[in-house]
Amino acid sequence: MYRNFKVTEVTKENEEKYLDGIVELEDSVYANMIKQGKEGQLFTTGREDIGEYIRSSNNSVFVVARNDESEEVLAATYITQGQVPFTYNDVTKYFKCSDKYVQHVKSEFSSNSEYLAALRKIYIQKIIAFVYARDEVLKQHVGNIHELSDDEKNAKLNEIIDKELGNPENNFHEKSSVREGLNKNMSRYMSMVYGNAELYEKFYWVDMDFLKKENCPESGTIMIEKSTLGSTVQLYDRFLQLQKYKIHEKSPGLDESKYFDANTGNTIELDTYITSDSVRELGLARIIVFEGIKRVLQRQHLDGKGARESNQEGQNGSIYLVSTLHRDNLSSKYVSEFFGLKDNVFVNRRTGRDREVHICRIDKCDISKYIEEIEKKLIVLYNYNPRGIDVSDDEQRRIYGEQLQYEIDELARLEGINEKRYAGYKEMKKRKITKLQQAIKSVGIQNKRGSVGRGENER
Repeated sequence: MYRNFKVTEVTKENEEKYLDGIVELEDSVYANMIKQGKEGQLFTTGREDIGEYIRSSNNSVFVVARNDESEEVLAATYITQGQVPFTYNDVTKYFKCSDKYVQHVKSEFSSNSEYLAALRKIYIQKIIAFVYARDEVLKQHVGNIHELSDDEKNAKLNEIIDKELGNPENNFHEKSSVREGLNKNMSRYMSMVYGNAELYEKFYWVDMDFLKKENCPESGTIMIEKSTLGSTVQLYDRFLQLQKYKIHEKSPGLDESKYFDANTGNTIELDTYITSDSVRELGLARIIVFEGIKRVLQRQHLDGKGARESNQEGQNGSIYLVSTLHRDNLSSKYVSEFFGLKDNVFVNRRTGRDREVHICRIDKCDISKYIEEIEKKLIVLYNYNPRGIDVSDDEQRRIYGEQLQYEIDELARLEGINEKRYAGYKEMKKRKITKLQQAIKSVGIQNKRGSVGRGENER
């Protein structure tokens, strides 16, 4: 089995050396998926966007595994953090659209009067931010809006939204440029002008009907600085209603409240991970994803940086790992679950492209322990050990045993589905089960020939 690979972080300094290889790998993997009838399970990022990720000032990490001799790119991943709240890539938003979440937010206030005061204040700020976002979007779609009144501007935006709703290919879905533009500009305004990003997220869904329902003082006669509510409030409330997020299904026993505090500031997304078909059995996807996660955690969280508010500083609070994948893309599911992302929700995304969001929570005080545990799993299961760490026999048996049980459970799940498209996965699981059973028996014997942890970049 091929063993000569090295893991490298791609930066703006070495981008030129690896960009062509990354693009070629992406195109190759995509073409193979189409041949296998897996269209829709992967959407290519493209040269321009890959370059943007590599040069991003946000906390993004791009990692590749390359052939040690030829420099061929064998696998690639990018791990991202710091998305704009409530835009397409913010998958934490799905946990913020339920009555249970509303009660959670209420519980954070010491009194009902304090809650209502915050509710009224944030709604006024949101309307002002929406006016700014509306004008920015109209500048792109209409041009000069200087002479238009608020009512005329609102009418223009309503026309644009109606046009998108009448287009079955758009339907004002998550990746609508209008919807994204409004959300991005509102989020930025709330953050830069009011410094109120956290409260904005918590009260994102608040509209006039909600204010009235909560008996918020003066909810029917609020004046917004120089402008009255009128058509602006009606348009903003329409904007909220048109983008309601849905959770179709949840993993059994999922407690959504575990993820109420997840946001774009404390969440790390396993965005994309692709591997050349010629080396898929090496575990390269897991290896490069681990290297990416580790880099983000070490840079942004072990020292307390990257936390949005003081109650998340340092070793307090939690960080969250998420990934979004096509429901039938079992290879991606197995990579995500390898890193502990075993809670999942099936949600509405772009038209016809609903996705599963996989997620897990890690207390900040447990980050070092988490990294150490994943590192040991990679050593035992894939012999990837660049630091030359020793793993005891007992730990090896435990790791093999846990992985064996995972494979057995997944095989049973696939057998229960009993569909032809999973036949290849079932055979793969059976082979893995046999190998793991053999590995458990040989732990003591193999270590007499050479202790696990001494090899490097071997399976």
